[in-house]
Amino acid sequence: MNKKWMLFLLALVPQFAQAHVKWFSDYDFQHAPLQWAQLNHPYFWGLFVLSLVFLPVLVYTDRLGERSAVYQRVNGFFDQYADQGGLIMRVTMGAVLLMSWQGDSYIAPEIAIPAPFWGWFQFALALLLLFKQTTILTGIGMVFLYFMGIYYNGFFHMLDYVVYPAVGIFLMVSYAKSERIRNIDLPVLYSGLGFSLCWVAFEKMFYPYWGLSVLEQAPALTMGLPHDFFLLSCAFIEFSLGYLLIICLLHRPLALVVTLVFFITTSFFGKTEVVGHTILHGALLVFIIKGPGKYYQAPIRYHKSLALRSLFAIVNFIILFTVLAYPYQLMANRAHAEALEKRAKMGHDRFDVPAHSPVPSVVIHAAKDVNGGWNLHLMTTNFTFTPENSGQEDVVGEGHAHIYVNGKKVARVYSNWFHINLEKGVNKVKVTLNSNSHKEYFFEDKIIQYEIELDESREGPTHVH
Repeated sequence: MNKKWMLFLLALVPQFAQAHVKWFSDYDFQHAPLQWAQLNHPYFWGLFVLSLVFLPVLVYTDRLGERSAVYQRVNGFFDQYADQGGLIMRVTMGAVLLMSWQGDSYIAPEIAIPAPFWGWFQFALALLLLFKQTTILTGIGMVFLYFMGIYYNGFFHMLDYVVYPAVGIFLMVSYAKSERIRNIDLPVLYSGLGFSLCWVAFEKMFYPYWGLSVLEQAPALTMGLPHDFFLLSCAFIEFSLGYLLIICLLHRPLALVVTLVFFITTSFFGKTEVVGHTILHGALLVFIIKGPGKYYQAPIRYHKSLALRSLFAIVNFIILFTVLAYPYQLMANRAHAEALEKRAKMGHDRFDVPAHSPVPSVVIHAAKDVNGGWNLHLMTTNFTFTPENSGQEDVVGEGHAHIYVNGKKVARVYSNWFHINLEKGVNKVKVTLNSNSHKEYFFEDKIIQYEIELDESREGPTHVH
């Protein structure tokens, strides 16, 4: 345990903390979210208390910065460019809109445009950013796209991306004639980005199997830590970063650290990371050059004494965590119920092998990996893995596989080999064959699957069927 906590302290901003799980996992609201009783364990409360303990340390660090001549000179340097915030956001959003147009998505990489027209709409919004006078139109268009996202994808899903309309409002007011209107830009931007980071953190807590499937693909991210512990640590770090942005504690240094971490994660997650996080880079760069702003009193500065600032930081952390966590679980439970109801009504989650067609089959061969975990060999007949056709028309004998551990789906597989780490004891590992459109293969009213029991204390399977 000591090793775990030491590594956690050395990695206060691990790279996975800012990786949006939905961009890289086969997320599905048909999975039941965890309940509070399942989060009630020492890891959870230990990380919660540790987050509170660090807040006074950061408050003290912030006070040292206030009194540091070097720090003040750095602030003065950035203050010279504070009026460039609007230009930075125009350039950033122009890139975001053009990348989304090219990728047939909007707001986030996993949200596909409902029709080609909306791609061209984003292209037009990018062109409007070329001129100050038309920037307000792009801001209005972004807010409109966000509400369109709510219509097509639901309120719960779109709460992950509150930063998007926040940036839209920033662009709407950046060049307003009224100084009072212009000065609402930073409060909206700090609140929007901070809320988005806090809200997405709960995804790693209540839907851990989504994140664990990503870690299986990039195990180097965990630095040797148990995957479940690492994932929960990332959730608390992400929530803490969002909270610090909202109260403007260590605003400029924090913004610099977070944007550098986003750049580092690109080496792990590639172009999707760039598309999804460019909007965040723009907001963070604005924070770096503008600080909390001349007319925005940072919440943490309301109190002068260190004791009151520390108490303010701790109490409001607890309040914000509680205020967001309970609604998140309620909405997650509702999304799960709606997904199951939709599945029952549509009844299209199975793909029956037509008569006289070769029947696909799959068998798992499992072998212990010398470096830990298991190597699974998915041996198929009459079946070809076709990642290039994912989401396309179903063709008999084509598709991919889904891996389940103890009844929970942990990964979508597009090849015959897969590495997996399991908890101690006996684990039931199941594989199903799925069509290009993700339907499960059926033959003679039976699902095509294979299940095996793996025991970490043994070298091979204990039971197969």
